Amino acid sequence: MAKADAVPSRIVSLNLCTDQLLLTLAPRERIAGLSFLATDPGLSALAAEAAGLPLLRGQAEEVLPLQPDLVLAGQYTARPTVALLRAHGITVVEVGLTADFAAIRQQIRSVAAALGTMERGEAVIAAMDQALDQARPSPGRIRPRVLALAPGAFTAGSGTLYDAAMQAAGMENYAAAKGLVGYGYLALESIAADPPDLLLMDGDEGQAPSLNGQLLNHPALTHAVPATRRPAVPARLWACGGPFTAEAVRRLAAARDLLATEARP
Repeated sequence: MAKADAVPSRIVSLNLCTDQLLLTLAPRERIAGLSFLATDPGLSALAAEAAGLPLLRGQAEEVLPLQPDLVLAGQYTARPTVALLRAHGITVVEVGLTADFAAIRQQIRSVAAALGTMERGEAVIAAMDQALDQARPSPGRIRPRVLALAPGAFTAGSGTLYDAAMQAAGMENYAAAKGLVGYGYLALESIAADPPDLLLMDGDEGQAPSLNGQLLNHPALTHAVPATRRPAVPARLWACGGPFTAEAVRRLAAARDLLATEARP
């Protein structure tokens, strides 16, 4: 067990979001294990960086033999696991979800302090803020309405990271404007009757969209929002809040600028 003031050298993450914070802020040689989701390219923005590292299912029995001196856990990590690790004298830092960029900055600083990589944390924040500044719209521009729609018409309203990213790109969150707070559902019929300017697809630029099921190909939506107004923004960029969420904002800003160009006479 390391001393309280020592820099941890064997760090384990048990959560997808803490996986990405750990990969961002700590040298690879200090990472003893990540969650089993860390290498899923559909969920993790740093799946490639996680390749080759030990993957865990989150059971204390897996973690204890690794002899970690620090464990990063999410707020929904199994309580018995967290309690058992602490009972064995292991420091566990629990990290919550983030719903805006101020919370992302605070979380980066908090985790960087626990890892002993504060300078790295500040550099990551500076790079994120620079990317956000570059994506900011010029004053007076019209704010297009944008909707992020998942299978079953599930979407994100106000008070979510999706909403914060849309606002950072100078856009109006369609679902929030319809009164949705947090996550929930919108009726397909109402979307088709009053369509957004942009409908976000989960996918990569230049690739076929994925994970949206058949809903986004429904004839009513196809007619309401054509393919040219369906930019690709992978869910992995904002499933967890992190510096990579600035890339979601960049993609939104690019779609915003393209829409403005198309609207010119």
